[in-house]
Amino acid sequence: MSPFPPHVRLVIFDADNTLRRVTVPGRVCPWGPDEWEPLPGIREALAGVAWGEGGLRLAMASNQDQVFYGHLTAGMARRLLMDAAEAATGHRPEEGAVRFCAHAMDAGCACRKPAPGLLEQAMAHHGIGPDQTLFVGDAEVDREAAAHAGVAFLHVDELLGQASLGSGSSSHQKT
Repeated sequence: MSPFPPHVRLVIFDADNTLRRVTVPGRVCPWGPDEWEPLPGIREALAGVAWGEGGLRLAMASNQDQVFYGHLTAGMARRLLMDAAEAATGHRPEEGAVRFCAHAMDAGCACRKPAPGLLEQAMAHHGIGPDQTLFVGDAEVDREAAAHAGVAFLHVDELLGQASLGSGSSSHQKT
């Protein structure tokens, strides 16, 4: 059973502290494949969701400034994001569905959350509008990005709380 409302066709996830958590103390994101694990409870929360053809579309939108600072390559960042999505959902996102901002924190670009660029790119990739899109994240910048893009937002804690309660209902906030 899906924890998302029936009108949602696209779910965009943040990565860090939403689908995955870093296992190296002091890091904001992993730099390599052995430096993260799925967020506890996320697999269970998403276990009943049908992804891909005939199901919900899956995308990711993540700030990955560690690429700019030289701690990992853009290719490695993309691989780690794809791996996190697959580990959490059991479905590997299609090419182009994973979007990230590799700019410096203070770059002022249109793609770094809380700007809506990453969410808009994900929606354009799938051809799905804001009224059928939900963004799941853990931070205020995620909530703000959703508001700027005109999409509903769900905090990951609410998603995890639904799984622990065994409930298919949820509260979604359009901000």
